[in-house]
Amino acid sequence: MSSQTGKWREEQVLVVCPGSQTTLAQLGCNELTPPVHRFPTRMFRDEESGDWRPHHTFKRKKEGSGVVAVEGEGVGVGAAGEEVWEYVEDVDSAEGAVYPIQAGRIANMDAFLAFLEHVHAQLTTTYHNTPVMLMASPQWTRPDCETITRYVFEKTKTPALCLIHSGVATQYGLKWPNMTVVDVGFEKVDITCIYDGRVVSHRDVGPDEGASGGEAFTRRLVKLLETKGFDHEMAEQLKRSAICEVLPYAPEQPGLMELPAETDVAVLAVAAAPVSEGPKIVEPAKSAAPVGDDDVNGEAKEPDDDGVLDVANIVASGQTREFLAKKEKEKAEKGKPGRKPKDKENAAADAAKAARLPNSKRLRNLFHYEELVTEDVPVAQPAKENGVKEVASAEGTTEGENGDAPKAEEPATEEQPQPADAQPAESAVTATERVTRRVRRDIEVGLERFQFADREEIDRIVMAIYNAVQGIEDMYMRPGCWENIVFVGNGARIRGLRDNILQTLQARHLVSPSSATMFTSELPSNMGTPSGTGSQTPTSSFAGAPHQLPTTSSVNPLLQAATTASLGVPGANVAGSNAGDAANSTSHHFHSQTPTNIRLAPLPAYLTEWTKHGFEEAMFLGAQVAARLAFCIHNLDAQGLEAQRLMSLSRVDYNELGPKGIRSHSMLG
Repeated sequence: MSSQTGKWREEQVLVVCPGSQTTLAQLGCNELTPPVHRFPTRMFRDEESGDWRPHHTFKRKKEGSGVVAVEGEGVGVGAAGEEVWEYVEDVDSAEGAVYPIQAGRIANMDAFLAFLEHVHAQLTTTYHNTPVMLMASPQWTRPDCETITRYVFEKTKTPALCLIHSGVATQYGLKWPNMTVVDVGFEKVDITCIYDGRVVSHRDVGPDEGASGGEAFTRRLVKLLETKGFDHEMAEQLKRSAICEVLPYAPEQPGLMELPAETDVAVLAVAAAPVSEGPKIVEPAKSAAPVGDDDVNGEAKEPDDDGVLDVANIVASGQTREFLAKKEKEKAEKGKPGRKPKDKENAAADAAKAARLPNSKRLRNLFHYEELVTEDVPVAQPAKENGVKEVASAEGTTEGENGDAPKAEEPATEEQPQPADAQPAESAVTATERVTRRVRRDIEVGLERFQFADREEIDRIVMAIYNAVQGIEDMYMRPGCWENIVFVGNGARIRGLRDNILQTLQARHLVSPSSATMFTSELPSNMGTPSGTGSQTPTSSFAGAPHQLPTTSSVNPLLQAATTASLGVPGANVAGSNAGDAANSTSHHFHSQTPTNIRLAPLPAYLTEWTKHGFEEAMFLGAQVAARLAFCIHNLDAQGLEAQRLMSLSRVDYNELGPKGIRSHSMLG
């Protein structure tokens, strides 16, 4: 069995990552950048021919097409009385759309194959020299993969095809050999545990038990805000906005989250409000604008002497004690050099503090909703527009030559042609074009932007993660998966979601290791327990030379045994035993409780564009890296060439093995 691999350049590889709503695609993997093209994962059935179309197509009367029109009988009617129709593609419309992928599963194979052909035709110019890297969802079955393989090789004439598991693709993008990938998609959540490059466990939260993924949170928002007239599109924009977030996990609160209360917000607002100087009780009220000897232009002069007081008004107001206390305070402050009252500064600082109040502390916040409004606008004739421009420019030149106030006469030249164009505009309606414009509205949203985080849905995700990791048969693999959890998928872009899930896992399932468990439960079978004297000398039961020096390292053997067990090393040598000695060899079985550490996997910082974009689409980055390894690496040894050959299915192998060859020649984990 021979195949030709590693002969393509990096700019020839086509990378496609299908999703339930959006498909990421790019031609070339020479630059590890975010995806260049995004295709809506949908197709439209043509009513007349029955074929699949990538966009919604409708038929309308053709206007202004050059056909001789009869006056009074309507535009679009030819001289012979026949109507002329045209087909128009509406790129933004989703009317009659068929989504071939639902919750990760291929629901309509014919539509999906037509969609793959559409993406391939849009990005490639040659069929015979473009290998394809296609990311597969964990829900795809073996017959699905074989059907896709047969279609790709027979329809697109592709030289090689590589199917890669979405979890394995994420691992290639984030470089960690052991990790747990939590893919929050549109209607599902996939949890894939990977150890040493292979899938060891998988769980999913699908729509069988109800809506899941990002769509579950959107439906929750629609239900909460239906009284305010929110539809699905508005709720989707609100979910993606910065004011919609999942609050931290608070087990002592009734809703397991600490919502901002009305009293707290009122206190912060009063404290941050600017202090307005109202009428003072201790001073007499001043008239509006009396003009006297001491007034200048109606502005009263304040007395310079502190000793001049209106005693009668002070006594009549009944605030004598407060007034005296205030005066003494002012005198004390004046006596201190360089010290001035800071009431206004404090008020400004409080106001700035209120402006910087985080979203989680605000009872209400503004949501900026942008709506796309599409309408048909009549198109004017270009000849008349040119004529008007020429007349306007000619008039402008004559005015410039005369030099008689051109700025004052410019509006007159612009307004003069308007009544002349008004009469033919009514009779000469030629054609219309569809114009889309954005309309922005500001809507105030209350606590619903926090309450959309359905606790039942988050608990389902948490339990799925716990069951996936704890369901790994080899227990020594579990710590590596618990210590490297990564969240991908556009559903994970919701603010605070990953932090809330991690906090819930740590609060409910984290096992705190004790010193006794660390130093006794992880010892090999031939190692005695520490004596009660406090010494850490092992009381081993094997027969050997007295005072034999350890062959590995001169460290505490108990500490070494415990640490090697916690690191997941199944066959660590015990101090005092020689490597390869059958009499002294021990079998160590990992039997500690997990998880003792739950944390997120550190993300790479050397890819600047991905750091700005976010690693929620890290599976596309991993697909690019895997495409380089499968199609573009040269000068490998015999073992490397064999591993590279098994990563993808070439046309030579397809002709020999058929579509079933994708089972062994792929990266499906």
